[in-house]
Amino acid sequence: MNLNGFYDELMVYYGLNARKLPWRGLVNPYAIWVSEVILQQTRVEQGKEYFMTFLRYFPDVFALANASQEELLKVWQGLGYYSRALNMHAAAKSIVQNYNGHFPSNYAEIRELKGIGDYTAAAISSIAFGLPNAAVDGNVKRVTSRIFGIQSPVDKPETVAQMTSLLNGAIVNYPPGDFNQAMMELGALICTPRNPKCSNCPMQPKCDAFKNNLQGKIPVKSKKKMATEVHLDFFFFEENENTAIVKRGNESIWKGLFEFPNVENAEKKDATKLLEYFGVYADRTVVLDVHQFTHKLTHRTIFAHFWHISGMPSNIVMKNQGYLRVPISDLEQFAVHRLMDKYLKIKVFKEISSNENDK
Repeated sequence: MNLNGFYDELMVYYGLNARKLPWRGLVNPYAIWVSEVILQQTRVEQGKEYFMTFLRYFPDVFALANASQEELLKVWQGLGYYSRALNMHAAAKSIVQNYNGHFPSNYAEIRELKGIGDYTAAAISSIAFGLPNAAVDGNVKRVTSRIFGIQSPVDKPETVAQMTSLLNGAIVNYPPGDFNQAMMELGALICTPRNPKCSNCPMQPKCDAFKNNLQGKIPVKSKKKMATEVHLDFFFFEENENTAIVKRGNESIWKGLFEFPNVENAEKKDATKLLEYFGVYADRTVVLDVHQFTHKLTHRTIFAHFWHISGMPSNIVMKNQGYLRVPISDLEQFAVHRLMDKYLKIKVFKEISSNENDK
């Protein structure tokens, strides 16, 4: 299919209407990589702030490679999907070791870096190095399926391959980085999931979905799987202004992050009974408060209870080498997952601040 000139109107639109974003216009592959990874699961407005903060702490691949995992996770805190940060850390070490700190400049080598998939490799190679590789993310899938009237599920590999082939046939006719960003921009601002702004779309005359009034039915997605329910009970022990925390293992989605001692999917929902999971019999503890959160992830819904306990069983730290006894005021120094961060801001740090103001 000859797509020479097919996207001319889009490129003109992008030149006139592209948003001013802190990573736009950059050709530094490291900075482009950082922006792309941050934006994988993050809204642009939130991503802008994190992008600037990340580069302030880790301005180049050497700074990232030499950072400790704890330093990295603390800067990343609040973005969620922490495996993104850990994969970047591993990839940065690989770039320093295997490429002397120079970001690889071809698609295949970029694609081999840990945590980098087809989309991210295409985005970096096109924007930083001008290589004609179409970057197919969620926005681009939606735009492409509507323009060409593709009604097979966009989450199927064969559909993505079809779209990639179509777009690779077009990108050779334009500056690759601008083409990919124009497609993403169209999906973000005009060809939105709901109520697309078709009257403002530069591709409207060529759009199959618009011609056939199928915007509400395209793109097609496979039926979603039901989210798994997970129940977590956390224990915020408080004794003499100290508490206990533990670091998550590598098998967890929150690997490397700190949290209160906890029990997953416990059958017993009484604090005294729950403590028995630690081999602790809470004969000198008092429940001060219990706070509940619901936290939704892509494939699971977490129902969390935070038990605020006055007193700390003497053997809670001794029972497991992973438990740390730390001053409550020092909790801000530890990288924690979003559930912990939410609880600490509402129930702990606010209390500390209030007590300090009362002095």
